[in-house]
Amino acid sequence: MSRFTLVGTALSLVLAIGSSACGRHSETAVVADHLRQLVDRPAVLDEAENRLTARCMNQAGMTYPQVPAPHDDRPMVGLLRAAAPLRAETVREHGYPDRWMTRDRIPEKGPVETHADSLPPDVRERFHHLLGGEGGNDVRVALPGNFEVAASSSGCVGGARRQLYGSVENYLTVYYLPELVQRRASAADEDPDVRLAYAAFARCMAGEGYRTATPAAAVALATTYYPGGRQRAGADEKKLALADAGCQTEARLRERLAAAVDRLARRWLADNEAAVSKAHGLLRAALVEAKTAVNRR
Repeated sequence: MSRFTLVGTALSLVLAIGSSACGRHSETAVVADHLRQLVDRPAVLDEAENRLTARCMNQAGMTYPQVPAPHDDRPMVGLLRAAAPLRAETVREHGYPDRWMTRDRIPEKGPVETHADSLPPDVRERFHHLLGGEGGNDVRVALPGNFEVAASSSGCVGGARRQLYGSVENYLTVYYLPELVQRRASAADEDPDVRLAYAAFARCMAGEGYRTATPAAAVALATTYYPGGRQRAGADEKKLALADAGCQTEARLRERLAAAVDRLARRWLADNEAAVSKAHGLLRAALVEAKTAVNRR
């Protein structure tokens, strides 16, 4: 074999490997986008489930309240959702977000529970029976990592999910797979670089006069300023929140935490691409059904 033939063969091999790597990278990027869509699940799915549930209840002679679709205001950062960063210009005027300062309050009842409580006891019992059925959580699904979830297949809620997703198993897969990877990403706090970032944050806060090792500890400290409950942010809270925002920026805490979360999410994704692709297919099919259900009068 001539030297030119050897060079040509080697070049062809390099190009083939490069093409394969490029194809693999493209395929991984597509699956990553599928995961992002699952995490950022369109609100039309919840809207359609509520409408289908309401129609079922109405057909049984029961009134059903309007239920707004849940809203997750955490922004998408990479593949997952993350808390929005504190901004100095906001906390200087308003302190911490209100919801951070009322986390220990008993959650208010939603529209379904409130409506059920307004019914006479016998009607209320029938309402709950029609809504949830009587089979209990009879459908179980094992997701990656032996993460098991369950739900009922009966009642108006179960019927709505079967119609929308094709089965309650499909609903559980689409709904909980993103939750699974989001939980996996919570281990980012143990990442060595994130630990260094927290240490830098703690030193910065100590320099401002606060012994708070994490942003969560700073918020917890702020809640102690209001023994009788917080109505609006006071001067001490605003001062603390401003120091918190500044120290997070100085330590580059959010950026370093986001990078660690992305590393964990991508490792999980590499091990579970088939599960993500399957769930994304179920999501797309459910979206078609959801648009039909929402547009139907």
